[in-house]
Amino acid sequence: MRRLYYEGFKPRKNDRGKKMNKFTIFLLTALLIITSCKQKDISNLILAEFKGGKIAVADFERSIIETKYNGDLEKAYLSSFEDRRSHLRDMVYRELIYDLAEKNSIDTIKTVKEEFTKKLYSQAIVNGFVIDSISSKIYSNDEVRKTFEQKKIKYFPKHILIDISKHKDAPAKAKIDSVYLKLKNGEKFEDLAKTYSDDIKTGVSGGELGWVFCYEMVKEFEDQVLKMKDGEYSEPFKSQYGYHILYLSSSKKNEALKSFEKEEAAIRNDLNKKYSVKFNETVLKLIEDLMVRYEVKIDSANIKQFIKQTKNYEEKAKNDDKADPLDHFTDLEKKALFSEYDGIRIDANKVIAALKTFPKDKRPELDGYNDIRMFIIEKIRNNLLERRVDELGYTKKKTFIEAAKSSMYGSYREKIIQKYVKSNIAEPSEEELKKYYEENMEVFKNDDGSYKEFIKVKASISNSIKGKKFTTSLKEWENGTFNDYGVRINYSLLEDTFQKVGDDKK
Repeated sequence: MRRLYYEGFKPRKNDRGKKMNKFTIFLLTALLIITSCKQKDISNLILAEFKGGKIAVADFERSIIETKYNGDLEKAYLSSFEDRRSHLRDMVYRELIYDLAEKNSIDTIKTVKEEFTKKLYSQAIVNGFVIDSISSKIYSNDEVRKTFEQKKIKYFPKHILIDISKHKDAPAKAKIDSVYLKLKNGEKFEDLAKTYSDDIKTGVSGGELGWVFCYEMVKEFEDQVLKMKDGEYSEPFKSQYGYHILYLSSSKKNEALKSFEKEEAAIRNDLNKKYSVKFNETVLKLIEDLMVRYEVKIDSANIKQFIKQTKNYEEKAKNDDKADPLDHFTDLEKKALFSEYDGIRIDANKVIAALKTFPKDKRPELDGYNDIRMFIIEKIRNNLLERRVDELGYTKKKTFIEAAKSSMYGSYREKIIQKYVKSNIAEPSEEELKKYYEENMEVFKNDDGSYKEFIKVKASISNSIKGKKFTTSLKEWENGTFNDYGVRINYSLLEDTFQKVGDDKK
């Protein structure tokens, strides 16, 4: 019955083969609304249950919307029963893999443990420490929310710029006013942009700035766009670059927008870029403080001597275009230690190797001690941050542990399948290999009509046989695992998911 709400607006035939009339559609829609009002909230009911876990309707709906349909509630609502069953099975399977990984101590395997630790530190630093210690000092949580709201609409503005650095303020103002008068008298905006705009890059295309969100523009542009309708142009206004006229060519809804939870990380990244100067200054200050806190030593005498030697060798190589000044450093000079921290050794050789990654004529110049110091900071920064997040307890927070764990699914699954399935697949016998060869001779036929020798295709035959065995064995193991965990799925309830879609859409 619920599907009639959407399908009722399409041409449908009744029992007599005629199209449904408007009254029938209205009746069905009204019946749906009445029925929906009587439906009880099923969000907390259990869809799937197994040893050690449960999946409620709300968990399933949130998962399928966000992971399968990228936040599109309508597509999730219209999904087939088969799609829902498949997604629910995947959710259960995922939980079983995590449980088996824990029971088999998969995290103690060195490669997996290192991968998990790396992801945990990344979560703790980026989504914890950076937000609390850096981003929060630059923009508020309210601005993050506001930016999310602004991501709902994309705009296509065009502009005309009269540059004050080129014309000075008063002449620039007079020029923009004259352009505005031409616009009011009916001249085309795009033609005026091509003729008068000092923004050469956009002027050639009629002032086009492309599809952008409000927060991606300078504040003055943002203020103008938010009060304009499609097809309108602004009065002249001033920004740090000069005087502008803005034309809002078009706007559209952002259909790709996901939930706030899914968008938050990307929004914060965009805001970090928007406030990049202040963000970088704050990061650098924080790293400087950590270097003092953890007593990072830097040998300034060795650095100054290295810079002096670099200048000397550059001078010697001036008359020889093919000579590389960096090749003049002796082995002893290359060993000069600049700093050492947490197992990371930064010496002259590391700096030379980094400089050599650039073509000789495009290498960054070493103007002084601070250039080498910044190189050292770059090399030890992550270790400093990891030590700090450990000290502050971020790596022990459940949120970050679970986030890191959820990103480990692929590694856990690979190890579990290796243990329970792949390792139990025996090498094909000689008889099996020859039988396969004889039954599939046409596959091994050469262009001249002859056949490849058995010995030359033996390895590929073995892989083919093992591949088929693996597919069968994996399916059997998965079914057996579901049975071992006593997985029970309420298929009747699965059909009733998204019954409150109307409320969710609000």
